[in-house]
Amino acid sequence: MSHLPTIITDLAMILLVAGVTTILFKKINQPLVLGYLIAGFITGPNFSFFPTITDKVNVQSWSEIGVIFLLFALGLEFSFYKLKKVGSTAFVSTAVIICSMLFVGYGVGQLLGWSHMDSIFLGGMLSMSSTAIIIKAFDDLQLRAKSFTEVVFGVLIVEDIAGIAMMVILSTIAVATSGISTTELALSVGRLVFFLVLWFVAGMYLIPTFFKKAQSLMTDETLVVVSIGLCLGMVFLATHLGFSSALGAFIMGSLIAEAPNAEHIEHLVSPIKDLFGAVFFVSVGMMVSPALLADYAIPVAVLVATTILGQLFFSTCGVLAAGQKLHTAVLCGFSLTQIGEFSFILATLGMNLGVTSDFLYPIIVAVSVITTFTTPFFINAAEPAYAKLVKILPQHFLAWLERYTDNNDIKGDQDWKNLLTDYVLHMVIYATLLFAIMLGSSLYLLPYLQDNLQLPYANFIAAAATFLVMAPLLRAILVNRAGSAELFSILWFKRRANHLPLMILILGKVLLASCSLYFIFNDLMGIHGILAFGAIIVAVYFIASSDWLMGEYLRIESRFLVNLNEKHMRKHREAQGREQGHWFDEELYLAYYKVADNSPIIGKTMKQLAVRQYYGCNVLQIRTPQATIDMPGGEVMVTKGANLLLIGSASQLKIMDAAIIQRHLELHRLWGPVTMRQFMLEDHAYAPEQQFLSLAITIDKHSPILGTSLKAADLRQKWSCLVIGLERGAFTITNPNVSLVFEENDLLWVLGKQKMMNTLIREEIL
Repeated sequence: MSHLPTIITDLAMILLVAGVTTILFKKINQPLVLGYLIAGFITGPNFSFFPTITDKVNVQSWSEIGVIFLLFALGLEFSFYKLKKVGSTAFVSTAVIICSMLFVGYGVGQLLGWSHMDSIFLGGMLSMSSTAIIIKAFDDLQLRAKSFTEVVFGVLIVEDIAGIAMMVILSTIAVATSGISTTELALSVGRLVFFLVLWFVAGMYLIPTFFKKAQSLMTDETLVVVSIGLCLGMVFLATHLGFSSALGAFIMGSLIAEAPNAEHIEHLVSPIKDLFGAVFFVSVGMMVSPALLADYAIPVAVLVATTILGQLFFSTCGVLAAGQKLHTAVLCGFSLTQIGEFSFILATLGMNLGVTSDFLYPIIVAVSVITTFTTPFFINAAEPAYAKLVKILPQHFLAWLERYTDNNDIKGDQDWKNLLTDYVLHMVIYATLLFAIMLGSSLYLLPYLQDNLQLPYANFIAAAATFLVMAPLLRAILVNRAGSAELFSILWFKRRANHLPLMILILGKVLLASCSLYFIFNDLMGIHGILAFGAIIVAVYFIASSDWLMGEYLRIESRFLVNLNEKHMRKHREAQGREQGHWFDEELYLAYYKVADNSPIIGKTMKQLAVRQYYGCNVLQIRTPQATIDMPGGEVMVTKGANLLLIGSASQLKIMDAAIIQRHLELHRLWGPVTMRQFMLEDHAYAPEQQFLSLAITIDKHSPILGTSLKAADLRQKWSCLVIGLERGAFTITNPNVSLVFEENDLLWVLGKQKMMNTLIREEIL
């Protein structure tokens, strides 16, 4: 308690001075960050005309808490959906900017005679533009509605992610005892990627689900307590594993951002963030020494020029390289000519690690202050600069730029690009989760069973538990082809030359699954050689044939996808209005095919054709001169002269058309594809009993199919209908897998005729 008066006195002085200075800066329409920096300078030891703080240690601790809450708030504003939406433009631009400014910053530091470590950190500080300052400038200049600002914000989003990664890399470099070890650096990046993927997947499944389940029980008070508790818990976990506290805070913020009440949480946490953030920026201002800046006036001037000119040039080049027009690139380049919050955080990191010189911190603060003041002027100068640039540049160069940006979006095979992106993403996630399970089994589970519990056959128990946890993932790896099943089928049927590379991708997934199973049988159970190989074969057969495992995987995956997309999809639907049309009648299409007399499918049953399994679409109707069969079962045979009515998404019908050509199925399209909505409107010409009807059925706690799979429910026979889709939360699944298990509050979409209606009414389903 002896330090309590000192803490209160210092905090009172900091906040009072900060309050007055920010009011003044608000009055003159300047960023509040600058007010905090000035307040820090006034209350710091370098300003003798005002009482100074007495307990620097406690203020430093408060500023570290400020960094945590700043990154936590940044995570709450972050969105994986936004990251996906920004596209390749933001990633390419950011890569060019950061790599170039890192190199330039290091070179300038070396030219100034600074140490190797000072130069490395300087490059990192100069490569990060300020999100807060740019947003403030765009708002003041009323530019938020301009199209180029989307590119700028996309770059800033990716820079936030890059800044987090840079903190880890710089920390690794800083603690290296003798130079920079490439192996050590690669291992640190690998550790970072491993834990980021693990935390993302596990957290995205658990955190939004927790907030959703507990939403009715949480008041504003409990929301704040739980959110900050989770934040600090992740901070502890991150620091325990050797990462920075800022990384843990950002990760937890980004996970909570996907919760249904994330915006409310952000609103509640904002005052706390503002309080501790103010203390952080004030502590930054305390480091400003007029005498030191006077001694380093030339380096400050050099770094200001380097920041402005470097960011302007490389940002423009980066946006151009990403395929944007010269006009957009110039506007973006003139907007990113400053450094800000992340530069302070990196400077704090270097100082806390004791690897940077004392002069670097105040110099960076001075550079940030100057570039903050210049930002609005450079944004206003962008248009005149573009006009002058167009006049100066040669016409043939401008023509080349125009051709480059026009053709940039059509380079390469888009299907292959999408498949490989999806494949790599899935493989990274699967490998991370499987490796995490292996580590948990070998380092924790097996020693606990053997040493603590001293159970007999502990290795077999550990192996069985590991297999049960791994099995749903292995089911997805072995059965779901190479990433996206639809893209795989499109490429498979597009040309025969695609078969070999596609098989190689499948082989990669099989090898991953085999290595995981080998760990279970060899490392845990002690089975070697041919016995281990045989056990792997048996396990693969069991996994691949288990509908229960597939159902479990689909349950986990659907929950993950709901948590990841629900908030944004719900906002989209609310903005559009449900009255504008439901998803199912806009996304599903119908096409009518005639079976030629020489078609190889004549005489085959629906089960043998496996239209849904191979091509993703469903046979809604088989029409022959003798009879019309609606929603044919697996035993129904295709006869000569038959016509097939198929239903599926646009991509699924595309796969069907490609397969018809490559496999010489001799099916000729009579009409279509038409949307399901259009088909239903035209179907009114038939007698009522012949009209197709679509219904949405809510699966509540009294539903007879709750907890059963689509295959086990056998709705085709019981309800005389065809399942065309399912809504889970705001997430939609078209033509769901037969292993999918129905959950409470699912919305099931079915298609049928009057017989279906009679059945549903009789069984009191409706």
